[in-house]
Amino acid sequence: MLALPIRALAKRMPPAVEHPEALAPGDAPPTNGRLLLLFDGGCGICLHARDTFAAWDRGGRRLAFDRIARHDGGLLRGIPAEERYSAWHVVHPDGRLESGAAGVISSVAALPGGRPLAALARRHERVADRGYRWFVRNRGWISRGSGLINHPQRDPREQLHDPRHLEVVPHPAP
Repeated sequence: MLALPIRALAKRMPPAVEHPEALAPGDAPPTNGRLLLLFDGGCGICLHARDTFAAWDRGGRRLAFDRIARHDGGLLRGIPAEERYSAWHVVHPDGRLESGAAGVISSVAALPGGRPLAALARRHERVADRGYRWFVRNRGWISRGSGLINHPQRDPREQLHDPRHLEVVPHPAP
């Protein structure tokens, strides 16, 4: 299963922002110039994606990570819950917000060696966006089929989006 090699990347990460409630949409996140990636903490495949991006960002110099739920009343205030939890959000150091495929492309561009891949995706942004939306609609069966639904840090209480996407699956015993 795909989950086994990826699970090796899992590690505890402290939240990137100490007091997210103090931030408002458009505020610059206190991440020392790094992009702030906001992910669904109730989504196993999202956590595995976070771990993969963190491993690619050798040393954590370009990306900071936090759970969407911590920013509901701050940086993501005003975005409906279904939109909030069905996308990967990236907050730039200047406070600009990108979501979905655009956010993933910006994340890839920030990583070592990622610019050529990001440039290709930007050239075909409609295709990238369509692919991202397809993935979001189907991430439940993709997660279950690949074994990526389970992640040691997955918190099912954060599943505020369509429950058909991610059913609760017990974690295997350690």
